[in-house]
Amino acid sequence: MTKIVDLASEGLADLPATCRACVFWEVAHAERGPSRDGSGCAAKESAWQATQLEWGSGGKAAYVDGQCVGYAMMGPPQHTPRVRHLGWSTSDDAMVLATIWVDAEWRGEGIGRALLQACLSETHRRGAQALEAVAERQGVQPSSCVLPVEFLLANGFTVLHDRGHYPLLRLDLSQTVRWSLSHALDAVLERLGRRVRVGRPALPASRSVSSERLKPAQRNRYDAISGTGDGQACCASKK
Repeated sequence: MTKIVDLASEGLADLPATCRACVFWEVAHAERGPSRDGSGCAAKESAWQATQLEWGSGGKAAYVDGQCVGYAMMGPPQHTPRVRHLGWSTSDDAMVLATIWVDAEWRGEGIGRALLQACLSETHRRGAQALEAVAERQGVQPSSCVLPVEFLLANGFTVLHDRGHYPLLRLDLSQTVRWSLSHALDAVLERLGRRVRVGRPALPASRSVSSERLKPAQRNRYDAISGTGDGQACCASKK
């Protein structure tokens, strides 16, 4: 079972070495990945402690059986200076989603979406109206530091400003209910499609009719509903 918790500075030790020593989002001019001089871990811990003191936890972590399998970094704009360095200024009513990382062995299990949901809940709790993120287009140097545009678009974000390889995207909290219901419905329909076979609906005995007695248009409708005729299919399978 996946457990999502606040990621405080003390929890940074549970992150993989490459993430624990990377300050790409915390320091405007830092390189991607661990710093070459080995100061990354100390710098990251210092930045998270400052965020924690001034604002609160700087992100969320996902645990399965006590193992950290993913994390998300989010917070107010002033604690993610990389956004401004990339040329963007976020909206006054928005929080910033910097990155989401999921262990390779756990990708495709919904961990990233669960972390995003936790960030949206935190955004609401903080009284902000939206979550914004700088994303990376395909073809740019791959890195787990920057979220791919495709992931954000698939999870309800829309492009707010489009310029170059790093567009700024936004998800309004007013849209998250519809987004959540849509994903929940898709999941239910997918499970039903695998587990439930739709049977042929039966006509009440008192209203049983013969298709030969119907007009052509009525016969087509009857055949579609009853699963008879050339269609050989139930109408429930048609859109």
